[in-house]
Amino acid sequence: MNPPESLAAAARLCAQCGLCCNGVMFHTVQLQPGDSAKELAALGLKLKRKQGRHFILQPCPAFRNSQCSIYAARPERCCRFECQQLKRLAAGEITEALALEKIHEARRRVAQLNELLHRAGSTNLKRALSKRCEKAMAEPVAPSSAPETVALRSRLTQAMQELNALLNDDFRIVPGVVSAAAEAESARDEV
Repeated sequence: MNPPESLAAAARLCAQCGLCCNGVMFHTVQLQPGDSAKELAALGLKLKRKQGRHFILQPCPAFRNSQCSIYAARPERCCRFECQQLKRLAAGEITEALALEKIHEARRRVAQLNELLHRAGSTNLKRALSKRCEKAMAEPVAPSSAPETVALRSRLTQAMQELNALLNDDFRIVPGVVSAAAEAESARDEV
């Protein structure tokens, strides 16, 4: 796939996905030295400061209707981030259709988790998915709790583990893991 086709395919996939912005993949985004916290706050981003560093809590308030409403002024980390699906597509390891299948699978699992969380009483969609799961799981459960409550907790735990496995395998960038295309390129460079 040539670069213009790859960029167009990436834009279509991102519009179908949004997992890096909607609080599913990450619960925070750390600002980089070149980012202006003041300017980003003026654009509507809610920033937190911890140990001298600024963070954007996810889901990102600038993510609306599957698009970044501050795309041209988005933080550096957002500019540089490419999920594994985009990297694999650009490297020719997968097709756009296969990447879209993975996105739909992830979104199906997120919808399942949201349903379980709703049943568990966690309805605050302004918090990252992992934080909502943590909160729901932290609620005390008496040993005499109804079997439905125990079963719901078990399904919630399993669904979150399965989603995290999918995100780690197919979306998140794992330090130290190199794609087959990058390995081949590295081997060519060494010769």
